[in-house]
Amino acid sequence: MAVSEARRRANTKWDTANMTVLGCKIRKEKAEKFKAACRDAGTTPNAVFTEAIDNFMDEHAQGAKEG
Repeated sequence: MAVSEARRRANTKWDTANMTVLGCKIRKEKAEKFKAACRDAGTTPNAVFTEAIDNFMDEHAQGAKEG
């Protein structure tokens, strides 16, 4: 089912107010292997990054982590 234009605008508005993109450079070969490993594990790169960030913040930035 296609997302309506109104829903798309609402999603974009929310994302603009609440989300940011973190980026890093990594060799293409390593990135492809990582994506394949995530797929094989039934997860996504974003889920792996989010968990890693949460774990790092728990260990190194007490009180700075938000939900």
